[in-house]
Amino acid sequence: MDFHYYYIIQDIIGILMAFIGIRMFALSIRMILSKKNAKNIIVLSVSYVLIAASGINLLLYNFEIKTWIISIAFVILSLLITKIVNIREK
Repeated sequence: MDFHYYYIIQDIIGILMAFIGIRMFALSIRMILSKKNAKNIIVLSVSYVLIAASGINLLLYNFEIKTWIISIAFVILSLLITKIVNIREK
């Protein structure tokens, strides 16, 4: 097996994204449990799950363009959801 740096880069980015997504999802669950009005928080938790799924996708699959496109699509969808929630709050 050949050693390539892009495998390490993909794994590091995947670990960071999965960790951030899971951590933020846990925080959003705490916020849901503490507040009564939780519509926006539930939508944000879905956004954080998408970030975690993007990181897990990078961790589990080999280095391919398809893997990166799916992960980037998850992140873009997550950003769009976050923007929609921010617009609704204002």
